[in-house]
Amino acid sequence: MNGAEFVRTIIGEMHGAMMADVKDLTQEHLAWRPAPGANPIGFLFWHYVRTEDNMLHSLMAKPSVWQAEKWGEKLGMDAQAQGTGFQESDVDKAAALPASEVIAYAEKVFADTTEYLNTLDDAKLDYAPNPKRPRGTIGMMLRNFIVAHGWWHLGEIKYVKGMQGMPAAR
Repeated sequence: MNGAEFVRTIIGEMHGAMMADVKDLTQEHLAWRPAPGANPIGFLFWHYVRTEDNMLHSLMAKPSVWQAEKWGEKLGMDAQAQGTGFQESDVDKAAALPASEVIAYAEKVFADTTEYLNTLDDAKLDYAPNPKRPRGTIGMMLRNFIVAHGWWHLGEIKYVKGMQGMPAAR
């Protein structure tokens, strides 16, 4: 297995695990906070997908799915919002988004990611698209903003599910 195959495999597995963990949750499960200031599952999932959407589409030099398809407008959210720096009321708003809509949005983003990953080879993983940031390779961006960020939030989702008495998907 080469590096590009590894990246495709690990991201595909993470997408599958994340969808399996959120697809059957109720709105109440998605909005539940384990403590004041803690993030609910609905927010964690939406935020992760928004981050992947922004990062991936910047690599593709295309507008994000969120912006191109006006998901913010459809869901009553800011067109630029990604979740970083949100106040609790903003987190609650994202967590309360209709699960079916957020899952539909995630499916589109994950499909675009898969399509993009299928174009990569090891040489492209080492390419730095911004000459001012030579260490900012495609591989590094995928590692930081999709793989590490995704598995981190997936762990939080699984933990919050456990706090609600639900087993994590296997």
